[in-house]
Amino acid sequence: MRFHLDDHLTIPDSSLSKEDRDMMLTLSPAFKERFQRFQMVYHVRILRNFRDALEVGFYSEDAIYGPLYYGYEPHFLAIWHGRELEKELPSDTILVLLEATPEAITKRMEEAPHEYQVIKKEDLPQLLEKFRKEFRASTIHAKIRIDTTNLTPEEVLKEFLAKANPHLTPEDLLRIMMNEEK
Repeated sequence: MRFHLDDHLTIPDSSLSKEDRDMMLTLSPAFKERFQRFQMVYHVRILRNFRDALEVGFYSEDAIYGPLYYGYEPHFLAIWHGRELEKELPSDTILVLLEATPEAITKRMEEAPHEYQVIKKEDLPQLLEKFRKEFRASTIHAKIRIDTTNLTPEEVLKEFLAKANPHLTPEDLLRIMMNEEK
């Protein structure tokens, strides 16, 4: 199955060169925030132009991480911007909240550390609650929540497909069925 995946909405953007990532970290909070807002508008176009697209983190991540880690002034603008973007998303957009216990996340962070680690272990309970709050507040009607604490990636996919099924279009279901027959 062909799809578009973007997982570069964290500062610094993982798709950039090392030199550009280091430079991005030197930007002022105002420039970081502006850059992220432009990037999110661009990604709404991606969601509208690709039949299957995954946006990891997207605007929720920026609204939560911005004030905590990027130096954004804590204000409603980042959350408001996300709600405005939701109005432009395709009607069949599905919002997925993947979560795990703080202990499971800590273990994963230790086993596979990121080069530019953003979150802090001591912030995990607060971050989990903020993501849950954003998930609940989202105006996207199709929402799926999966606790990945004790699941393998294959089990996460299986649970996603089971929970996504009621939200899929007949065209989506046909494409999945055709893929399974190959």
